[in-house]
Amino acid sequence: MTPLSWIFLIYIAGCRASATSSRDFKSYPTTVKTFENDTVLLPCYVEELEDGSKARVRWWRKGKLLADSGEPTVSPPKRVRMWSNQSLEVHHVQPEDSGEYVCQASRPAPQGHVTQVHEIEVMYPPSVQIVPESGELEVNLGEEVDMACKTTGVPVPFVTWKSKSEEIPLLYDRWRLRFHADNHNMSGRYTCTATNGVGEPAIGYIDLRIRYKPEIQVEKNWIHASPGIRADLSCKVNAWPEAKVDWYFKNEKIVYSPRMMKFTTGLLNRLIIKNVRVSDFGEYLCRASNSLGITEAIVELSGVANPAVFKKESHSISKTAYNFIWEVDSYSPIIEYQFWFRWRYPDGTRGEWHKLFIPSGSEAVGPVHARSFNLTGLVEATHYEALVLSRNRYGWSRSSRLFKFSAESSPYDEDNDDRIGAIPDEKSISVVQLTSMSQHSPYGIYNGASRLDLGKLLSIFLSGWCIYLIV
Repeated sequence: MTPLSWIFLIYIAGCRASATSSRDFKSYPTTVKTFENDTVLLPCYVEELEDGSKARVRWWRKGKLLADSGEPTVSPPKRVRMWSNQSLEVHHVQPEDSGEYVCQASRPAPQGHVTQVHEIEVMYPPSVQIVPESGELEVNLGEEVDMACKTTGVPVPFVTWKSKSEEIPLLYDRWRLRFHADNHNMSGRYTCTATNGVGEPAIGYIDLRIRYKPEIQVEKNWIHASPGIRADLSCKVNAWPEAKVDWYFKNEKIVYSPRMMKFTTGLLNRLIIKNVRVSDFGEYLCRASNSLGITEAIVELSGVANPAVFKKESHSISKTAYNFIWEVDSYSPIIEYQFWFRWRYPDGTRGEWHKLFIPSGSEAVGPVHARSFNLTGLVEATHYEALVLSRNRYGWSRSSRLFKFSAESSPYDEDNDDRIGAIPDEKSISVVQLTSMSQHSPYGIYNGASRLDLGKLLSIFLSGWCIYLIV
């Protein structure tokens, strides 16, 4: 049998006897919790033998002999010594000194050997080791993220995680963080913090990057322009890895020049066209590509007018008439307007659209064109909706936003329902005589105004193109 096996058997036997032979020791088994660089004294007080002599005491740790009272020539390890009363002193303790220390007392037969076990627990601040060690982690969108924060310290550290300064709620303390990268906004710095009440917390950082194909945002997908001016088209591109962005026109990549210039500032990509030509009008393609795919978005450059905007000065002028005022941004003169209106019933259903062509009444070059128009013959206590389209030399604009109005005697109930629905392709009222309003109108600053009495339309267009049942 090897000496190590012998020591092990002695240790086991001693442990079994300690419960019934504690009377052999004047000291008690103890666990000493201490801090780094402290000094610890482990007692081993054994009853004297019958002849008054002292038992031989040996101290063991992990099977290695530390000290022997019967063999003074045994040299204890550095920072360890045994006192004359058989106590063991460990000086300037370090974390590696933690563990069990066995005091073994040898006595002549039939008493044999007895042991007593003490333990040192050196408490020290936490430390962390991040996984991956580089502190950087890249995954594709939708893949699993697996990061860790391995800790050391006594007591066992408690680990918390934060992302973008917000704590990640966990059901229990976890040193390993796993989740699916379902959104590229999950990219960023993840911070793990380990605390155990000893010293300062330990902190580790992992920068997560989620790879995804480009995403394009276009603030304005329609740009109004005119020959001779400067146009600015833009698209915002998010991607990782960083995307390559180019502009295309009529399915061909644009050859950049002093007249057509490309600029990139952060996520914003711009195409500047100096001295716009009519041939420049059309759809431009912002194309972004990286190793994960290609994304495209369209920005249209057009000479047609911007959508009209109804002014808040629009108001009811009687129980059966309403004055509309709108403005249009257009670098070219407005030729005419389409004015559409319809009934809106209390249950939310809509009537058929009716359309009027209204001359612009102005030769102003722009860029702001204003129009005032009176719609009469309305039905009292009835709700209506209207919209306007404008035409310049380049064609018809898109429609304005839906404008809701009602007769004076029935205040309109706003419900935020802006449904326009399909505008029918019906024959229009092609000839309507419009007479100007008095120049003393409070809105005389606008470029003319018109008045149409719809109450007369039933007789005028009885065999005509549209019939308005205004009662």
